[in-house]
Amino acid sequence: MYELKNYTEILVRQALQDYLNYNVISCSCERCQADIMTLTLNHLPTRYYVSLRGEFITKLESQSFAEQDCIMENIDRAAQQISAKPSHSLD
Repeated sequence: MYELKNYTEILVRQALQDYLNYNVISCSCERCQADIMTLTLNHLPTRYYVSLRGEFITKLESQSFAEQDCIMENIDRAAQQISAKPSHSLD
C-alpha cells in the first residue's frame, strides 16, 4: 500500500516552528501547536503525493512567495485565536 503524504502539512509544521521562534503566544504547548496546525490546515488546500516524483513536483509548485505568505497569515490568525481561547486551562 502506498503512503499518502500531505505536503501542505509539512509546510505548515515548518512555518509554525518559525512563527513560534519569533512570536510569543499565551501557550505554545504541544496541544496548542496541534490546535494551531489543525485550524491552519483547515483553511489551506491539501497537496497530497505518494512518490518521490510527486513530492518533487509538489515542492516546485509550492515555492511561491504568495503561498508562503498565505500559510503565515493563516498561522498568525490561528495562533491568535488559540492563544485567546486555548482548549485547556492556563493554570
